[in-house]
Amino acid sequence: MNKEEILAKSRQENKNRDIAEIDRAKSDSRFAVILTMLFTCLYAVMTLLITGKMNYGALATAICMLFSMQLHRAIKNKNTGDILCASVICLFFLLLTYMAVRELFGFKP
Repeated sequence: MNKEEILAKSRQENKNRDIAEIDRAKSDSRFAVILTMLFTCLYAVMTLLITGKMNYGALATAICMLFSMQLHRAIKNKNTGDILCASVICLFFLLLTYMAVRELFGFKP
């Protein structure tokens, strides 16, 4: 193989492996999740202050984001602490989802 063929093969193998691009995408994702969580929590607090009722659906959405991040970490690391934390967040998410569905159908908690 000549030099050009080796370079072409190397470029093909390393395609979509740009470390800076991957790091920037992770950073963008974290920022988006944090901003979405802040907005969702702010909306839930405003709903509570204005209507006097808790918006369980908004809180369930915020907790779902936390749960999905922690679940991903637990699956990747297989760490007992991460698995326990994901389990606790899951229970809290299920409780809030249950309350949101009850609220949606008009059942009083």
